[in-house]
Amino acid sequence: MFLWMQLTPVFAFLAAVSISDDPASTIPNTGIVCRFTKEAGLVFNQETSDVIQATFRHASFPDIEGKTSILLLGSVSYSFKNLQINNMSVERSDVDLSNEKGILIAIQNVAAAFEGTMEYAYSNWLLHLNHSLDFEIHSQTDVNLAVMLAYDNGRFAVTIPDCQLNFDKLTLKIQRDKEANWIQKLFADFVSFTLRHIVKGQICAEIHKMANLLADFTLDQAGLFIQDGEIATSVKLTSDPVLTSGYIESRHEGSVSYKNSTVFQKPSAIPVERGEIRMFNLWVSEPVINSLLFAAHHDNRLTLTLSDGHLLKLFEDGEPKIESNLLQQMVPGIPMHNLMITLGSLRPPSALFKPVGTILQASVSLQVDVLSSSEDSYMALYLEMDSETIVHTSYADSKIHLRPSSHHWSIKVVRSNPAIALDESKVKCYLEAFFAAGGLEKIISYIEFYITALLHKKGLRYFNITNPVMETYEGYVTIGTDFGFPRQLLENFLRNLAPIIRT
Repeated sequence: MFLWMQLTPVFAFLAAVSISDDPASTIPNTGIVCRFTKEAGLVFNQETSDVIQATFRHASFPDIEGKTSILLLGSVSYSFKNLQINNMSVERSDVDLSNEKGILIAIQNVAAAFEGTMEYAYSNWLLHLNHSLDFEIHSQTDVNLAVMLAYDNGRFAVTIPDCQLNFDKLTLKIQRDKEANWIQKLFADFVSFTLRHIVKGQICAEIHKMANLLADFTLDQAGLFIQDGEIATSVKLTSDPVLTSGYIESRHEGSVSYKNSTVFQKPSAIPVERGEIRMFNLWVSEPVINSLLFAAHHDNRLTLTLSDGHLLKLFEDGEPKIESNLLQQMVPGIPMHNLMITLGSLRPPSALFKPVGTILQASVSLQVDVLSSSEDSYMALYLEMDSETIVHTSYADSKIHLRPSSHHWSIKVVRSNPAIALDESKVKCYLEAFFAAGGLEKIISYIEFYITALLHKKGLRYFNITNPVMETYEGYVTIGTDFGFPRQLLENFLRNLAPIIRT
């Protein structure tokens, strides 16, 4: 149940490109809100048995020592050492959500075999004996848990106020395959009662420890997912998680840092009252995305350089022509393979989330350089322009799709090589022809490719995403999706579990 946070950073990246002012109606100090419905909990429940088995396997049991008096035997002292689980299985598990009790997990028929070494001694008026032998414990139990989540200095604090192990069977078998004598059978019946309480206490303690390890692992992985290079987004909690009978919701800072310095953000606009549309639902505020754009600009990530085949692809229109393409008309007499275009942002762009879509406002530069092997390269054309584009984002076939619905631009600066002598009116005509021929869509296709590759590198491939929906509102974007269980993430946790426990 604690893997929900792995999904949060995945869709924060999607929001960056998909993408009420009354302070009393918004959530304070929160840039990202994540909500999982009960249906999502059922998806996570598919792998609960693996977590429970890992909990039993990694449970550490202390040496058990005791002394008592048994009829006919007299005084009996005993100790159990090196107790560990040899084999186990889980039949099934169920999960439910409760406003009062938290996350309710019921695991049926947990069958486990323990083994270890037992030493015992008994003495009376007639004799005094000491024995040391191997033993096995065969148990079958149902486990019922109530899990509560709380805020603890920006992280999840997991408590388990109710942990019940109802043993259908717990038997102590002495000497394994050998037949026990009547004294050993009498002793085994007595200590089985003590073992029930020891095993229950240790397993409940281990479940509590495992739950907090998994919560920490999940939040840490989410932080690593959102971080790329020197750009990071905080996933620290801002309040206690909200748990109802229908969903679990966590609220996160969403503050962005670049080179360990926090980027200033305006207050969030995520409303308090929201409705879920899919199993997983994410709300990302406008300031979070603009902070990411600010950091990306200063990290030189908003620059695109094209040459050779990519440059030819940008200016071809699919129809064979005898005449030169637009770029060759702008820079006549220079072969395409000697030209290079660099697009870049002059200042951090901004995103405005509106019901009509995401309005991207940017000031960009375009520079055309002539490359030469015999002499130094030189600039042929340089221009600056402001643009405003409404973009609609979708995710399908494991790819990001960006669709511009309107585009307005204006030229601010034009400089060209004296041999070309382009003025603003000529450049404007060339740009109008370029955009009319689908030039903006071709440039956006490179952005689609970059964002898709980044998401996949960060782990989006772990999730079987279905029916994604992205909707923009005033000041924030909503993302919802159904999904399949991210098995790889659980395997990563279980694989790293032993080192985590040792530390």
